[in-house]
Amino acid sequence: MKRVLFITAVAMTLLVSCKETKKEETSPAVQKNTPKDNNAEMIRIQDSIQLARKKTMDSLEQVKSHGHAH
Repeated sequence: MKRVLFITAVAMTLLVSCKETKKEETSPAVQKNTPKDNNAEMIRIQDSIQLARKKTMDSLEQVKSHGHAH
């Protein structure tokens, strides 16, 4: 019984290690596209941050001018 469990564990380990190698082979292709995606994502994040700052500043100006924001 112990022998069967040992052989099963070794077989599973080999199968998992083969599967990881295939993932590593596809990783460089994904990494080539990543900088473009990261740049686009960073631009979107910066735009949303700027929009949030603008809304905050508008609200602060409204509070200063007539006591409350809309």
